Amino acid sequence: MSNRPGQPVGFTLLEMLVATAMTAVLAGSLYATLHVTFKARTSAHAAVDQVRKVELALEMIRADLESAVIPRGILAGPFLGEPSTDSSGRPSDTIVLHTAADAAQDREGTGDIRMVELACEPDEDGPGQALLRRVSVRLLATKVEEPSEELLCRGVRSFSLSYFDGLEWQDGWDSGMLDNALPLAVEVSLELMSEDGADADRGGYWASRVFRLPCSSLTTGLEVEMGMP
Repeated sequence: MSNRPGQPVGFTLLEMLVATAMTAVLAGSLYATLHVTFKARTSAHAAVDQVRKVELALEMIRADLESAVIPRGILAGPFLGEPSTDSSGRPSDTIVLHTAADAAQDREGTGDIRMVELACEPDEDGPGQALLRRVSVRLLATKVEEPSEELLCRGVRSFSLSYFDGLEWQDGWDSGMLDNALPLAVEVSLELMSEDGADADRGGYWASRVFRLPCSSLTTGLEVEMGMP
């Protein structure tokens, strides 16, 4: 900045250019820092979102399995678990069971036993499959009603179920062929597509849980050998 006698005080063109260049460098550095920060934030949210979706779906499945009733009588129908695969050959199992409704689920005009079906279907709104839960509540209705449908999880890559008979794990279960018995426990494995969904060969978040069925009359091999009830 020049300050000669008799001349107004001001900045030269060179000084203005230097100041502008320094401002541009600082702005570029700030942009790069914010870009990295927001990218990391987006990745973290995506990772947490996959975990949250899987855990919520498994919690719903846990509640159904733990309230499964013995398949006997008029309302309590068979417990059927069928292994299956999707068009890509990945596990896409289905299960149909009858459960006891708690007070929070009960509605006027419905019974306390309901039929629940868990199955995967191609997701029309994105990659992978959609895990659906269908519930039928009026099991004695003279007219067949459409079950209510609930979406448990999107972007499912694989959904598999295994059933423990007290000695070993089975790929499927048909209570009608097993003296109307429930499995002792069910292992549920759920895997989502990768975060971008573009690479079908690369999976995303995967989780597996084992849930014991309280109403099962089966016992483990160890309990039988020890004479436990």
